[in-house]
Amino acid sequence: MPTRKGEATKARIVEAAADLLVTGNDVNLDDVMRLTSTSKGQLFHYFPDGKDELRRAAAERHLTRLAEADAPAAPLTSWQAWEAWIEQILHLHSQQTINDACEIAALAGRALDTDTFTRDLVGRMYERWIDQLREQLSAMQHAGLLRPEAPVPALASAFVAALQGGAIIDKATGSHQHLTNALHQALALLQAYAA
Repeated sequence: MPTRKGEATKARIVEAAADLLVTGNDVNLDDVMRLTSTSKGQLFHYFPDGKDELRRAAAERHLTRLAEADAPAAPLTSWQAWEAWIEQILHLHSQQTINDACEIAALAGRALDTDTFTRDLVGRMYERWIDQLREQLSAMQHAGLLRPEAPVPALASAFVAALQGGAIIDKATGSHQHLTNALHQALALLQAYAA
């Protein structure tokens, strides 16, 4: 049975590997050992299958961190809640410098990963994200805030695409404007179907 210290060491290894993924680097075992002050024996104790197993754990941790960081503070069942969530995302994004890693922008690179496990994991994350927004929009539709003909699945998908695309373009250009524009335009699209 793992000890508390062992669990902490394993978590530290996974966090370091996830940080490498977010910065666009692959998981290099030597880098992970250096960043975590662990030995090769420790690393293989927690990840017997080596790099691939650690990479997969790091990808899962990356997605968990992304879900935690960008989760709405309250249910998105009003326009005020949507506006507050967008401001939350933009505030977090504005705290980053051009050289800071961005969990959202890094997700795109993982979606093109040659490892099918990681690619499928990222695909499921996108689908889950879209489903969560679809559920929120459906609740608004049932509450009479969105018109019955509002294309809820398409709107949810468009919002996630705006968030992902805006984050990538901002990171590439060093601007904070593209994500701001994308999210405000996505919200305007949603509000075009307001009842």
